[in-house]
Amino acid sequence: MANSTQLWLAIPTITGLARFLLKTATGNTLALLIVLASTMAYSQTSLASSRIIEPNENFTPQQVVQIVVDSLKHNDADNDAGIATVFRFASPANKISTGPLNRFRAMIKKGFPDMLNHSNARYEAMKVSGNTAIQAVWLMTHSGKEIGYAFQLSKQSGGQNANMWLTDRVIPLGIGKESGLRI
Repeated sequence: MANSTQLWLAIPTITGLARFLLKTATGNTLALLIVLASTMAYSQTSLASSRIIEPNENFTPQQVVQIVVDSLKHNDADNDAGIATVFRFASPANKISTGPLNRFRAMIKKGFPDMLNHSNARYEAMKVSGNTAIQAVWLMTHSGKEIGYAFQLSKQSGGQNANMWLTDRVIPLGIGKESGLRI
């Protein structure tokens, strides 16, 4: 028979942990274990969102847009780590016109507040032509308004960012077709 440590190590995921707990616990023990599992899931989510992600040549343009959009969705207002990630994925030309980071942070917060902490994102097909990529992304705000943005990226040809896809510009597209309250 396996001891409790061996059983614990055999559970690879939070989902696996939840299944294990539901099969083995009863009464108040079940309630306590559910609270513990929820706390562990929250801790793992917090740790994942606090990781520093850097551009690299292995990211596809689709992955770069996903990273940027997710970083905006999970931006921490206390340290603006999400905005800092977005700035790291800005092309050198973009950084010249929008940087440094403090100026970029203010631009996002004042000019594009709907991008921050949005509730959902809808991605249209990305169009890639040579070293340029563009993708429309529709962000759903918590108030039910869908706002669109076109993300234009380029594959950098030299310097420290050679062969990396980085964001050149983000163009507002206006209110989307999914705006409004849902039932």
